[in-house]
Amino acid sequence: MSSFLNRLKDKKVIPTTPEDDKKEKLQAQAKTAADASSSPAEQLKVDILQTTNAIIVYAQIAGAGVEDYGVTIDGEGDTITIKGQRTRPGGEHFQHPDLETAEKEHVLEECSWGSFYRQIILPAEVDAEKTEAKMREGVLMLLLPLKGTESKGVRIPITEVK
Repeated sequence: MSSFLNRLKDKKVIPTTPEDDKKEKLQAQAKTAADASSSPAEQLKVDILQTTNAIIVYAQIAGAGVEDYGVTIDGEGDTITIKGQRTRPGGEHFQHPDLETAEKEHVLEECSWGSFYRQIILPAEVDAEKTEAKMREGVLMLLLPLKGTESKGVRIPITEVK
């Protein structure tokens, strides 16, 4: 697109297209992820891959069981939300008499306990009905099949006339 049209859109002289809005959302998401990486992470970290047929999302959710979080597909099938709660492990295997004393000093705290949240704007619309979610060893994997891509245009055959 020409820089002239971009300037008109920036000044709201001409309307933006849905593709422009999606591009802006994706750029804002990338900027948010970059900003989050330099500060203490409250936001769930993810890896996102795209193939010709699907989008695959990996998220590390150690400290949360399957019943402790949820995944939803929102919007027009192009937004994923993952939210839940991580709890510090308990039970007999994690008990020690020293932990029950009132005097404790935290030497280092890097683990994120408590609630987590991540909303991801996907680069394409996915089929929510065919989505698969699997959890293994603290890693969530979402397989998000892309919706069928209809042709945006029709090719018109050209006949040479003499």
